[in-house]
Amino acid sequence: MTPNDVFSCEYLFDELTINLCDRWESGLLLYGRAELTSAGDSYDGEFYVSAIRLDGGTRLARPSPVAKAGSFEAELFRRIASVIENDKTLAGRHAAELFACEYEQSMETDNDMFHKVKREQALEPVA
Repeated sequence: MTPNDVFSCEYLFDELTINLCDRWESGLLLYGRAELTSAGDSYDGEFYVSAIRLDGGTRLARPSPVAKAGSFEAELFRRIASVIENDKTLAGRHAAELFACEYEQSMETDNDMFHKVKREQALEPVA
């Protein structure tokens, strides 16, 4: 992976609580996957949530500041992402740990990658 490549990995969350009315609401538990994307070269090891897919299939994209800023989906994305991106929450610490581990593994060079890919292709079942 070159320094200019964007790295991302998937973080699975379950029973995620979000902040509503200035308190952590445990009556609303969220389940799904968040895509953690590297924040860039000048933010080594840091990430942001770029997309969320809830277990029911709903996909929430990171809202742009202009488009539908006040929609329910945009607000739900912001609240979920704020928990996952915050290293003071349990989910945030887990996400940061996962991202650091996956990012470090992606930076390791594998000189034998071509041969591994060829071997895996040969082992794939023929349909």
